[in-house]
Amino acid sequence: MLIAAAFLVSIIAHSFFIYYQSQGGYIAGPNDGLSQMVPFKHFLYDTVHDGNLVYAEDFGLGGGTITQLAYYFSTSIVFWITVAIISLLEVTGLVTSDLELWLQLTLVVSIVRLAIVLLFATYAYRLFHVKTFHAFIGAVLYGASVMYIRHVTFWEFFADAFLWVPLLVIGLERIIRLGRVDIFIVISALMLVNNFYFAYINLVFVFVYVVFRQFIRFPEDQIRRRQQWLLYSGSGVLALLLSAFAFVPAIFGFLQNERPSFDQKIDWFEFDNVLYDSRLLILSAGFVLFVFYRPLYRQTAFRLFATMSLLFIVFHFSPHVGSFFNGFSAPQYRWEYLASFTMGGAVAVGLSHWRFERQAFLHATVGTMMLYLLFGLFGNVVWSVGLGIFGMMLITVVSFWRKPMFAPYVITVSYLILFIGYTKFMLHDQTIFNTNESFVNSSNYDSAEHRELVELVQKEAAPLERLDWMVPLRNNTPIVQSFLGTSLYSSILNGHLLTLYWSDLEIDMGRESVSRYGTLGNRANLHHVLSSPYWMRNKNASSEAPYGFTLLAESDRYAVYESETRLPFVRTTTSTYRQADLDDASILTREQAMLSGVILEAGSETPIPAQTVDFTTEEVEAVLDGDTLHVTSDEGGIDLIPDVPPTATGDLYVSFDIRKLEGDGFFIKLGGYRTTRKPEASIYRTGLTSMTLRTPLSERVPFRLPEGTYALEDMTIEWEDYSTLDSVVKETQERPDIPVTWDGPNLDFTVEEATQGTYAVLPVPFERGWSASINGEKRDVLQANYAFSAIQLDQGRNEVELTYRPPFFGMTTAMTLLGLILFVSYFAYVRRKEPPLT
Repeated sequence: MLIAAAFLVSIIAHSFFIYYQSQGGYIAGPNDGLSQMVPFKHFLYDTVHDGNLVYAEDFGLGGGTITQLAYYFSTSIVFWITVAIISLLEVTGLVTSDLELWLQLTLVVSIVRLAIVLLFATYAYRLFHVKTFHAFIGAVLYGASVMYIRHVTFWEFFADAFLWVPLLVIGLERIIRLGRVDIFIVISALMLVNNFYFAYINLVFVFVYVVFRQFIRFPEDQIRRRQQWLLYSGSGVLALLLSAFAFVPAIFGFLQNERPSFDQKIDWFEFDNVLYDSRLLILSAGFVLFVFYRPLYRQTAFRLFATMSLLFIVFHFSPHVGSFFNGFSAPQYRWEYLASFTMGGAVAVGLSHWRFERQAFLHATVGTMMLYLLFGLFGNVVWSVGLGIFGMMLITVVSFWRKPMFAPYVITVSYLILFIGYTKFMLHDQTIFNTNESFVNSSNYDSAEHRELVELVQKEAAPLERLDWMVPLRNNTPIVQSFLGTSLYSSILNGHLLTLYWSDLEIDMGRESVSRYGTLGNRANLHHVLSSPYWMRNKNASSEAPYGFTLLAESDRYAVYESETRLPFVRTTTSTYRQADLDDASILTREQAMLSGVILEAGSETPIPAQTVDFTTEEVEAVLDGDTLHVTSDEGGIDLIPDVPPTATGDLYVSFDIRKLEGDGFFIKLGGYRTTRKPEASIYRTGLTSMTLRTPLSERVPFRLPEGTYALEDMTIEWEDYSTLDSVVKETQERPDIPVTWDGPNLDFTVEEATQGTYAVLPVPFERGWSASINGEKRDVLQANYAFSAIQLDQGRNEVELTYRPPFFGMTTAMTLLGLILFVSYFAYVRRKEPPLT
């Protein structure tokens, strides 16, 4: 009966989304939902079915999926259960795994997940002498909170966090009451495996809960406080050992990620209308009434849940707390489900122990109504929403006065109406109204026109050759459209690649942003070094095709260009440059050093500086005063007039440092190329002001900005005539081909004849976890060209094998095995000592 009730409530809660999906809609936010959640699930499913569990060469430029996707799904227990079920269904021919299936599955998984959350929470609340029916009502207030469906819609894996809180409470109560740590160890270990980010949030909850339980005691508590702390510590260590195989690589991935530090001012208080229209946390009228109803404080369990709830509600109003829960970075509000759990517990206990006392009820009613009036009048509430919620509050209060037996139903129905209304009016109408089959198949995401050209390139391309193409703002287009690309969007990325884009080579992505890299800045040198001989764009951007690229194919709106020349995937060289010696070198000088040799930490040669050219400027609807540029129109700036021979060919690399003094965002146009910079207040800005943009060589290059005042400093222009590239291409063409096989974590190639001091240079991102052997003997994989890999070869024939394993694979495997041995030993000891407890 309870299971049926849980699924019934879950289906009712999702009723609008069930209708929306039946009309061709999808439950996915238009930004991260479509750009990350669905593509990552589909990608991981296909990658695992290809036999690659830990690494994928088509994850951006290549990357470890355990380290870089653990924040999302690569260690998610809910996701892997889903994978197992879908795999079974696919084997039987009932489903076919494609992007559409994973779009549709979000709703199905959410319904099942919420039902399980309701069951877990009901069991947890029952531990506090709460009737099952009332415990279930409290569970509904927890699970059917607005944060649950918000998480499902925008960042689906966030919703998994709702599963762990009731299970942790069950484990903690088992320690406090019985001294048994088995459940807490298992739950904690699974939680650490599942998601390291929410494990941190949940462990904060564990600490707060334990501290409260030190002062709020129950008659069933058998274990002394000191002994409890010993059990908490020991079980925590054992859980960490058990989870080490997944938790440690995930934490390593987080630590090696690059993200600018958040140095903006954080306010101590920020108002949010938690009674009417908060997008994060809405209080139940029943909870508000109970908080004001003094007789309930005679119940120990109510004091526990009510005081914790009030603490979390106060915390909700502080961005500093949001920063704390987000690892002391920019404030994020993802933890409020903790408050929903404690409020659900308070309501469950209050319902089970409700006794009507007229005077106390009158005071509670006045307090509740005054609070709703204050938040309604001064909280900037839409009148229709305000009247509806105020009316439901009145009905709830009246039900406790006139018909207390109906009050639980009133609370449940009111909260489900609130949940469904939030789903319809805040999520659907304001954000995902366009997330549907039509949009997914459009040019804004994944059109047939895109796929036709991508498939043409895949037929033409040699193995491991990449296509530089992404739908604007969709850095995960290569994952969605299943090709080897040059872009990626993920909160956790290879930090070396991010540094490469931001500062080492200043590769512009068309817009400033963190947590992503994309395209190669239309720079032919990089296309050759990174084995990306194909370039696809909208036809109106064709003039910006990399130098030496010619038209391969076109459709109504798009064109594909192909490089006339190639460099091999594995290049060999004896020329090495010391990375530290290039710190003061120009971007083009570094680029040319990567072509003519390899940049290593311990290189030995000095690169030839790139050709700097003199230039003059002419103001266009702007005034240039020293290092300050005042633009006086919607699009003004300066024209750059480089001093190059009339017969010169090639590209110009324009480098400069720029800030808009007003602090708002702005665009930059150089020739036909356009890019954007974020406002200084944005939490997604890199904070870097130095830029290098490539533009085809021209007698006059327009440099345009929107109206405003800019600090424009250190502008230089370099001329790339591609003589270095031409000579390197000619040199490699005279050498024998080096066949390469790269399949996920395994990469093999053979160099037939190498001289002393030769290095094999690969466009494989340098990442901890790679190991190499030459002719069966171990070799170091070196960090080369800032973010990629190289191996020093032996003289003569070299059979090279590279293998990737998650970071600290041997150590973490040993830790997990040790944890299993200790846990099984403990469990066996307890079983011998006393009969099983239920």
